Amino acid sequence: MMNHEERVDLAGKIASLLLTKYGDEILLGGIYGSTAKGTDTEYSDLEMFFIVRDESEAKTFDFAFKGTPVHVEVKKLSRVEREITEVDIEWPFKMGMLFNLKVTCGDKAILKKFRKLLDEVSNDTFYEFITKCTPLCYEGLGRLKSVKIRGNTHETGLFVAEVLVEFMLLTALFNKEFIKHDYLGGLPESFKFKHLPKNYEKTARMLMNWKALDLDEIITLADRFVQEFVSFLVTKGIKVKEHTPLEEVMM
Repeated sequence: MMNHEERVDLAGKIASLLLTKYGDEILLGGIYGSTAKGTDTEYSDLEMFFIVRDESEAKTFDFAFKGTPVHVEVKKLSRVEREITEVDIEWPFKMGMLFNLKVTCGDKAILKKFRKLLDEVSNDTFYEFITKCTPLCYEGLGRLKSVKIRGNTHETGLFVAEVLVEFMLLTALFNKEFIKHDYLGGLPESFKFKHLPKNYEKTARMLMNWKALDLDEIITLADRFVQEFVSFLVTKGIKVKEHTPLEEVMM
């Protein structure tokens, strides 16, 4: 186990070792997660992220150090650029990590280039993805409703979290915003977004307190949370594509 200072010191040593081995192939590197935010505890892991030139052979690796899990993510420049412009459901998390990196090496100026690239991504790119992706996110709600049939109430919390996280991400995508915290930690961030569905924060907070509710109340709230997002999209001129004919499916 390590304290914050020891974790930061280890991050510096890892960066130095990578720079020694790969030199100017490393364009940017730093810490993300709880260590970067200063909210880590002795039980926290250490997460680092490095961007390298496309020709680099540097790769992602993991190891344990004094009982602490260490994850070092390495991505080639072209992949990072694709992830900025090609929207997927994890986009808010990926951008939250990238643009809130506590830089330990490299040139921060590259972040300005990334920001410019991001600004060039049209709103329609986000809306088109949301149109197709929203129905795929109904699965968590379906699993939650199935609890009543299957009786697997021990999984209720997992499915509530799935609904909250996926629609938090969809809301972030609509706003073209990032999420800096993992899991449900990002919900309070989303409450501050400019455009929100009706009763978004109120319903989300009630669902976060799901243990105080009975199953029928949970299902009703989760269903409302989802439907109010869909209704919100309609008010913005976005129609969710709930059915795709097989002949239009890309196989």
